[in-house]
Amino acid sequence: MNRLLRKYNRILLAVFGVGLMIVFLMPQLPDLMAQFGGRGSEIATMGEDGKAVTREDWQLVQQQVQILQRLEGTLSPLPIIGSIGNDPDRYYLLIHEASQAGLIGGAASAAINPDDVLTLSRQIGFPPAAVRQAIINYTGIRRYLGRIQTAGRLSDRRLKLESRKMLDGVDARYVVVPAKAESGKMPDEAAQLTHFDQWGDVEPGEGEHGFGYRLPDRAAVEWLEIPRSAAEASVRAAVAADDLEARKFWRKNQARFETVDGATAVPDEVLDAYVEQQVSDLMPTIARGASDALRAPRRGFATHENFVVLPDTWKNDRLSMDTLRGQLAERFNLALEGDGALPAAESTDGLADMESISQLPRVGEAGTNRYGPNRNGNPTRRLSDLVALAREFGGTGEVPVQNELAGPVLTDRQGNLWIFRMTAADSARPPATLDEVRPEVIENLRRLAHWDRLTQELDAMETVARESGLKGIAENHGEVVQGPASFQRYMHPNVPRGGTVRGLGVDQTLVDRMVDRSIELGTAPLDQTDREQRVLILASEPNMAVLVAELDRRVPMQQPQFDSYFDQGLLSGRIMADEFGGQDLGSLADSFATDALRERNKFVRSGQRDDDDTEGDQPATASVAE
Repeated sequence: MNRLLRKYNRILLAVFGVGLMIVFLMPQLPDLMAQFGGRGSEIATMGEDGKAVTREDWQLVQQQVQILQRLEGTLSPLPIIGSIGNDPDRYYLLIHEASQAGLIGGAASAAINPDDVLTLSRQIGFPPAAVRQAIINYTGIRRYLGRIQTAGRLSDRRLKLESRKMLDGVDARYVVVPAKAESGKMPDEAAQLTHFDQWGDVEPGEGEHGFGYRLPDRAAVEWLEIPRSAAEASVRAAVAADDLEARKFWRKNQARFETVDGATAVPDEVLDAYVEQQVSDLMPTIARGASDALRAPRRGFATHENFVVLPDTWKNDRLSMDTLRGQLAERFNLALEGDGALPAAESTDGLADMESISQLPRVGEAGTNRYGPNRNGNPTRRLSDLVALAREFGGTGEVPVQNELAGPVLTDRQGNLWIFRMTAADSARPPATLDEVRPEVIENLRRLAHWDRLTQELDAMETVARESGLKGIAENHGEVVQGPASFQRYMHPNVPRGGTVRGLGVDQTLVDRMVDRSIELGTAPLDQTDREQRVLILASEPNMAVLVAELDRRVPMQQPQFDSYFDQGLLSGRIMADEFGGQDLGSLADSFATDALRERNKFVRSGQRDDDDTEGDQPATASVAE
C-alpha cells in the first residue's frame, strides 16, 4: 500500500487538492459569481422599452445614497419631500425624472467648489468623484421638485383673489361660552359604562369632542436635593475654623486683589472668591460620592439588554434616600438642620404622567447633557425626558434609567444637584375598569349634557348678540368679552399665524369662517356695516364651546407682504397644494413617493411579476462597503 501511495502521490495530491479547494470555495461561489460573472447583470427594468438597470448602475446609486445620508445636515431640504432617506429606488427614479427635464448638469450647475468637495470627501470617507456626482444629482433633483412646486400658471386676478383669501385678516371681539360640567343630576351607571366602553381605549383629545381615557406612561419618582448653598455653608464653616487655606489662596492669587497682608482678616472679596472655587470643586465630588454609594449595593449584578438584572430582594437591599442623605452629610460635613442644610427626600404623590413630572417644582427643571439632546433639540435632557426613556416604557438603554435604580445625577441652573429614582412604573394602557377614570367620565358626560343644551340655544344667542351686543351674551353666561384680537388664516409655516382663540386654543376652522365673513362683506369699513351682518355664532365641536364674535376691523393683505410671499413661491405653491387636496402639500408628496415613482416610470425588479402584492419578495440590493 505504501509503495502504491509513493508511486501515485502526485496524482493523488492533485485530485484531493482540487477537491479541498472546491469545498473551501463553495460558500463564496455566489459572491464570486456576482463579482466576476454578474457585474453587468440586470437587476431591474424601467420605461416602455424595458431599459435595463445593471448591477453596476445600482452600486453607484447605493453609494450616492450613503453619501447623501452622511451629508444630510449640510444639504438644503428637498422641496415637497424633505429628504431622500435610505431609499435607492426613490433616488434613482428622481434622478431619471430630473434628467429627463434637463435639470441635471455639471459641477457648475450645482455651484460646487472643488476644495469643498475634497474636504467633504475626507470627512465622510468617500471618493471625491462620487461626492461631486452625488451633490450634482441632489441639486438637480431639488431644482426639479422646486419647479414642480411652483409650476402653476395662474392669472394675476386669480393669484390676488386667492392670496387675499389666504392673507387677509380681521380684528374681532368675542365671547367664548364653553360647555361646563354643571353639578346636578349624576349620569347613571349604564351611561357611564357605555361612554367608557366607547372611548376607554382612545388617546385623550383624539375622540369625539376630545374624549379619550387611555392612560399614558406614568411613574412614581423620589428625589434628594443637594443644594449648592449646603456646600457653601460647609466651606464657610471650615474657613471660620481655620483660614489657612483661604490665606494661601489669597497669596497665590495676589494679582487679582489689591493688598496681601497676613496680619489682617481675609477680605470679603477674597473669601467669596475662595468659597466659590471650593464649592465648584466640591459639587462634582459630592455627585460622584452619591453615585458610588448608590451603585455599591449592586456591584457584580448581571446585565441584560443594557439594563441591570435586579434580585427579588433589591427593594430591601437598596440604599434609601434618607440613608444616602445622612452618609453625604457625614462625609462632606453638610448640615442636616438649620440654614444651608440638606433638605429631606421628597417624592411624587403616587403615579404621575410625564407632563406632571416635567411640572414638578424645581426638580422638574433639573437635567443633564450627558446623553445628547432631547426630542425637541434641547441639549439638556430633563427629569421627564429621562423617565420617559426608562426600560419599563420601552427604553433601549440609551439612558440608564429603570425602576428601583437611581438615575444619573441631575443639575439645575442654580448649580444644585438632584438625585432621583423611579419607585414604580405603569406603561401606557387602557383603563382596566371604569373606576380608574370615573371622575373624568362623569365630568365629560355633564359637559356633554350642557353642550346639547347650548347647541339648541344658538338662534337665541344670535338674537341677543344682535340686539344687546357681546355684553349681553357675556352677562347671560357668566363670561367676559375678549379682544379685539387679530385673526388670520394659517397658510404656511413661514407665514405668521393669526392669534389663537383664547379659551379654545387653535381652532383654524373658526378663524377661517371669521375671515371669510369679512371678505363677503365687501370693501367698506366694517364699522359702517350693520351689527347684524358682523355678528357670527360659531360652534366649536371639538372643544364643546360656542364662539360669539363681532367683527370690528378688516386687516387687508399688504402689497409688501404679497410681493414677499410671491417672490418666495409660497403663494402659487399654496394654491396648487389646495387644488391637490390639502394645506400640507400631502398630495404633491404622494406623487413623489417611491411606489408612485415606480408606477409612473414602469420600474420593475427583475424576477418580480406584475401581480406581486408585497414588497417582501423583492431581492435585497447589495450594500457598498465604506
